[in-house]
Amino acid sequence: MRKGETAICFDWDGTILDSMNDKFENFIFAVSKAFLINLSDRDTPLDNISKLIDFCHKEYGGELRVYQFDNVVDSFSHPRNLLRVIRLLAEKPQELKTSSYIRERHLYDTFQEELEGDNNNDFISWVSSVGDILESLTTLESSPLDSFRDLSNRKKYFDVFNQEYTDLNTKSSFGWKPFVKVERVLEKLSVDNDLFVVSSLLTPLLSEEVKKYTFAERIKTVIGGDKAENLNYVKTLGYRRVIFVGDMPADRVAAVKSGAEFYRIHPGEDRGNSDWEMMMEKLNL
Repeated sequence: MRKGETAICFDWDGTILDSMNDKFENFIFAVSKAFLINLSDRDTPLDNISKLIDFCHKEYGGELRVYQFDNVVDSFSHPRNLLRVIRLLAEKPQELKTSSYIRERHLYDTFQEELEGDNNNDFISWVSSVGDILESLTTLESSPLDSFRDLSNRKKYFDVFNQEYTDLNTKSSFGWKPFVKVERVLEKLSVDNDLFVVSSLLTPLLSEEVKKYTFAERIKTVIGGDKAENLNYVKTLGYRRVIFVGDMPADRVAAVKSGAEFYRIHPGEDRGNSDWEMMMEKLNL
């Protein structure tokens, strides 16, 4: 029996649980390990950058962040040219859809030695010589990704990344806690609305996780698996509004695909709690 006309579906980790800082670090480690294992001797620094851009766009729905575009690559043991290319790309944040903070944080420090040294003219010549290539790299569709488009290479890369990322998140999950505002907001929302947990975790595992918390009694149903499909299922139950609360661009995609409304919880303790605090007002609940 429905409480009302609105179903509010919540993603799990990163949305209810404040897990994003750990997941950022795990992402950095996993992508680094995958690149180190899968790079060939024939790869050039520019090839490596194009692969990294391609991966980040696919994994995070076109949204590149500082931790993806900087920290990941800083963990590589590659020639300095690789880092130079990254800093040059950072001059075009609007084309990479990434924050200008990358440029503000790194550009001067990285180039200071070259710009102040005796090889200034050589360095400027080098920058000019790769300018056309950098232009092509800032547009994903024209990136030189031929060597990475081979399906066998791509599968090998993603297999290593996915296994490492999954293992690290599983180990980290024991320390994840709900955002501070979760308990109070769920209590208020549950008075007139049905609440669901919709996550890509398998249902038995997800159900056991939810049961650990006192707010579990507020949750009507826990559903694991494909998020878009499960949101579609919730819609078939006859609700006038279905809202999906998530933290990643992929969650927004699932909401759009299913025709649900979307509300985002941003990563980080302060911003995440603020999003929870403002949820009822923003959603007119």
